[in-house]
Amino acid sequence: MARKGATTVRLDGRGAVTLRESDYITTGGEGSIYKTGNTVVKLYTDPDKMARDGMPEKVKMLAILQHPGIVAPRGLALDDSGMPIGFYMPFVAGEPMSRVFVSDYRSRTGFGDRDAVALTQSMFEIVAYAHSQHALLVDANELNWLVDFAKGQAPEAAVIDVDSWAIGRWPATVIMPSIRDWSAKEFSAATDWFAWGIVAFQVFTGIHPFKGRIEGYKPGDLVKRMKDNASVFDSRAKLPLSVRDFSCIPGPLLDWFQTTFQIGQRGVPPAPTATGRPAKAAQVMRAVTTAAGGTLVFEKLFARTGYPVTRIWANGAVRLSSGEVIDLATGGAIAHQVPADAEVIKVPEGWVISLPTSTEILFAHIPYEVVGGNGGRRFVEQPLPLRRAFRAGETLFGITDRELIELELNDVGRPRMIIDRRWSMLVGATTWLDDVAVTDALGNAFVVLPHDGGISQIRVAELDGKTLVAGKACGRFAAFAIVDILGVYGRVELTFDKTFTRYQAWVGPADGPELNMAILPRGVVATITDDFEITIFVPTTGAVNKVRDTGVSTAMKLATWGERIVYLIDGAVWQMRMAP
Repeated sequence: MARKGATTVRLDGRGAVTLRESDYITTGGEGSIYKTGNTVVKLYTDPDKMARDGMPEKVKMLAILQHPGIVAPRGLALDDSGMPIGFYMPFVAGEPMSRVFVSDYRSRTGFGDRDAVALTQSMFEIVAYAHSQHALLVDANELNWLVDFAKGQAPEAAVIDVDSWAIGRWPATVIMPSIRDWSAKEFSAATDWFAWGIVAFQVFTGIHPFKGRIEGYKPGDLVKRMKDNASVFDSRAKLPLSVRDFSCIPGPLLDWFQTTFQIGQRGVPPAPTATGRPAKAAQVMRAVTTAAGGTLVFEKLFARTGYPVTRIWANGAVRLSSGEVIDLATGGAIAHQVPADAEVIKVPEGWVISLPTSTEILFAHIPYEVVGGNGGRRFVEQPLPLRRAFRAGETLFGITDRELIELELNDVGRPRMIIDRRWSMLVGATTWLDDVAVTDALGNAFVVLPHDGGISQIRVAELDGKTLVAGKACGRFAAFAIVDILGVYGRVELTFDKTFTRYQAWVGPADGPELNMAILPRGVVATITDDFEITIFVPTTGAVNKVRDTGVSTAMKLATWGERIVYLIDGAVWQMRMAP
């Protein structure tokens, strides 16, 4: 458990620092993480671990590792009596690697196949460097890899939890089952490369190499399939239509994936940047259905040749890969050169767009009369420097180091963002998602849910200790895609009462990190988890309707436009409705 209140520690070679609750980031299996400036401090939960496991000596050995992608300890953290209680390391920006697996992330950010090559190459070089220093990563699962990506720049990987590596006389004993080489009797460079391959394959395709369906195996038989070499390359395998085609993988690496996962060979993989045709083309087997067509009607609403749509907002704004934002209702251009991580809201005076830059958050106001014409954006004055912007529905919030601030456009004379309400938060320990956020408050998860009455911060034990991959909310319903410390993916759905103080939870398994769901304002939810079937349900009443149609696939990315269910596929916006 993280320490309450302020804690003063001395960083060896640096001097004393005070760690406050506002510096808290998260609590893992062995300790709590704090960020102060550009330094991260890890304090172990067990005060005897440092002495028992010889950690001071191990930290000094790990500090020798000098690679920008390895977040290695740089020195000890000592208590006021001089006893080691943890260590410090440099801060590295990034998101959990599991987010890159999700097609929605790739679409929104513009992350493409070339970026997948660059990212896995970065990971490859980190593993090779560690081995050159006689260190084994052992448990380099997707939660211990971070990715830092901005459109136009090559993505960079970083690996964390380095204090658990095997080096010198210190063995490693813990590994996530989903990346373990079950054929090996001990950890080695070969088991590291196997684990690297598991994660890299998901970066390229979006699916674990031992997922999908094979007759004779149950959905939870992951370890059994890994032991049997029953991979996605098996001729019996049937994969969701959302899986990216294997042709996106460089040929030599595709061969290595197939011989490793299906045949059981082991060895150092070719670098992802190595080119060439695969020796044997790998076939992606697709699902087979007995569903009929005609139950649903599919209508194309918008497409722009050469510029696929990357995001749909519920207010009818869509962003194209070119950075142009279009109003679906009129077809007019709202703005140009809008970054992928912008937010767009509709206000009585027009549109407001948040524009993150490398140094600040800007806001632009686009009056209705200039939409589709020759007018331009007007930059909006803002009340104070912000760390980031957060959108929930048609409300924008500014985030400082300590607060969540509701912002409102005031356009009397000149446009300004003015402060409405504000709430204290552990900002560094908060994960910001679609219309919802989750704070890890000293080991306890709180869902941060904006609504008409303000902001509710609801304690949700079902999310404790889970890594959030995706999340969506609207009204009194919120849903999350999660992964636990064993690498098991799942979904948590929450239906809140009218006071937003109590909730009913549904917790269930998931085959991967995707959260393909649309939540309508009137309380109806649509989700696609299997090809050829869409589930429509009302959380507050429990009503459920499963509709089977050959036109439905997991490749459709569901969204809402007002009270309409829409979806994104092949860069175009479509509408889905029941046939008359």
